[in-house]
Amino acid sequence: MSSRRGFQWVLTLLTLFVLVTGVLEMVVGPSLLPGDPEVSTTVDSNYRFFAGIWCALGLVLAVASRRPEDHAAAVWAAFGAVFLGGIARGVSYLDVGAPHPVHTAFIGVELLLPPMMLLWYTRVRRTAPVRPLRAGGERL
Repeated sequence: MSSRRGFQWVLTLLTLFVLVTGVLEMVVGPSLLPGDPEVSTTVDSNYRFFAGIWCALGLVLAVASRRPEDHAAAVWAAFGAVFLGGIARGVSYLDVGAPHPVHTAFIGVELLLPPMMLLWYTRVRRTAPVRPLRAGGERL
């Protein structure tokens, strides 16, 4: 399996994870959270709003996964957003304390996975064959 094909496969798995969890979080709300998630209506609203943004991120990844070498801005933005989310979780950890162990583990995933994926993506992009441009400037 080529590095590009492997990257596409992992990107597709991440896309599915993001879309499924995002839709579930929008529909079911914070009751999906581990532990006893008693939240106010304001927190519920905010949680579902960010679940919608999570779904949008999944759609961006879905588009990028077909031809990742042609979607550099989308790939960098998506993984940058996840990394920034990990930083935000870390701030929460320091400010109000440790969340459920699953969410504590997410901090590590969100801070480690994006840089690793972007390093892999840089390699994939560097080795991708250059496709000719159409008249409108799009790649064939």
